[in-house]
Amino acid sequence: MALLAISIFLTYYFHAILMLGTVFSHFFYIPIILTALWWEKRSILVAIFLGGLVVISSVLYRPDLLTLNDYGRALMFVVIAFVVASLSEQLKGREREEKKQRDLAQRYLDVAAVLFVVIGADHTIRLVNRHGCKLLGYREEELLGRDWFTAVVPEASREGRRRDFDAAIANNAAFPGRRENPVVTRNGDELILAWQDTVFTGDDGRAAGIIGSGADITDRIRAEEALRAAHGEANLYLDIMAHDINNANAVTLGYADLLVEALEGKEREMARKLRGGISRSIKIIQNVSTIRRLHSHETTARPVDLDAVIRDEIAHHPDARIAYEGKPVRVMADDLLPEVFANLIGNSIKFGESRAEIAVRVEKGDGTVGVSVEDTGPGVPDAVKPVLFTRFARGTSARSGKGLGLYITRTLIERYGGSIRVEDRVPGHPECGAAFRFTLRSDRTPEPPVSPAPAAGRMITARP
Repeated sequence: MALLAISIFLTYYFHAILMLGTVFSHFFYIPIILTALWWEKRSILVAIFLGGLVVISSVLYRPDLLTLNDYGRALMFVVIAFVVASLSEQLKGREREEKKQRDLAQRYLDVAAVLFVVIGADHTIRLVNRHGCKLLGYREEELLGRDWFTAVVPEASREGRRRDFDAAIANNAAFPGRRENPVVTRNGDELILAWQDTVFTGDDGRAAGIIGSGADITDRIRAEEALRAAHGEANLYLDIMAHDINNANAVTLGYADLLVEALEGKEREMARKLRGGISRSIKIIQNVSTIRRLHSHETTARPVDLDAVIRDEIAHHPDARIAYEGKPVRVMADDLLPEVFANLIGNSIKFGESRAEIAVRVEKGDGTVGVSVEDTGPGVPDAVKPVLFTRFARGTSARSGKGLGLYITRTLIERYGGSIRVEDRVPGHPECGAAFRFTLRSDRTPEPPVSPAPAAGRMITARP
C-alpha cells in the first residue's frame, strides 16, 4: 500500500507539478510484481489501476504529450501482472502439494511405533517422528537442527558412529543390514535400538543425508541377558547333579556286578534287576545331556566317518547278532551321531532280546546316504508308527522306555539335514520286525585313503 501511494504521488508530481510527460513508471513494476506474488490474480486489478493512473493523469494534465507509448505501458503492466501471478500461483500450488505430502509422511511416521529420523550430511536432525521424540524424551523443536551425534549418541561410541556416517555419505551407501546401536535419552538413560538406515540423495544425485529407523530392544536385550544367566546357572546345577548321580551310579553299578557274580538263583535275578535299574538311570542322565547339547548348538556339521561310528557301536554289543557290511562313507554330522545308532541298535536288542537278528545297511545316493537298521523283533504296530518319534511317545510293550531315545534320534537326523521313518521289515507284517530307515547328507569333499578295517567284508557278531 505504501508503494501504491508513492506511485500515485509520483504520477501527480511529474504531470501536475513538473508538467512533464515522462513518468518514471519502471518503479511501478515493483508494486505490481509484489502484489502478483502475494495476491496472485488480484494483482491484475492493481496493474489496471496503475496503468489507468498514468493514462488518465496524462489526459488531465498534459493531453498534448499522450502517446501510444503510454497505452503500451499500461498494457505491459497488465501483462506483467498476469504472467507473474500465474507463475506465483503454480509455485504456491507446488508448495501446497509438497507441504501436503510432507504432512502426510509425517503422519505416517508419527503412527509408527519406532524411531524415524532424517539426518542431513552435516549431521543435523532434519526430521524426527513423534515416537522418536517420546523415546528420546525431547520435544520436536528441541531436536530439529541439532547435531545427531552430540544430542543422542553415547560419548563412548560417538566418534566411531560419526566416521561410519561420513563414510556412508561419501560412498553413497549405508551399512547393510540391521545392527544394534545405543542412544542416550534426555534423562541420561541408555537405550539399545535395532537400527537400520539408508542414504537419500538430492536433485544432483549426491548423498544428502541418511534416513534411519530404530526399534527399542533394550528390554529384550536385558531379558536375554537375564535368561542366559539363568540358563547358565541351571546348567551348572544340572552339571553338578549329573556328575554326582553318575558317580553314585558308577559305585552302585560296581556293587551290583559283584552281587550278580556272588549270588545264585532268585537272589541273582534280583541283583540283575537292580543292575538294570541302575543302567536305566545312567541312560536317563545320558539322554538329558544329549538333549542339552542338541539345544545349545555347541557343534556344527562336519565330515564324519560313518563306517567307524557303526563299527564302534556294534563293538559295544559283543553278544548281539548284528550283520553289517562295512562301507567307507563319510557324512555331514557331529559328535552326537553315535547316539543315533546307540538308540536304534539298543532298541532292537532291548525289544528283540537274544533271539533277534539285526542288520545295518548303508547305501550311497546322489548327495545323500541311506541307512537302515532292521531287526527280527516284535515290530512296531501300525497305530504307533505315526507318533513313534515324538517326545515321550512310548511303545505298547512292557519294555517300552520313556520315549526320549527315538525323539533324540529324529532330532539329530533332522539337524543333519536328513529324515527318518519306521517301516515293517516285511511289508504288511509288523510282527516280523521293524526297519528304521533314515538319510544323511554325504560329504562331497574328496575322501582320504581308508585304512583296512578289522574284520573287513561282512561282519557278524553272534552269541556264543
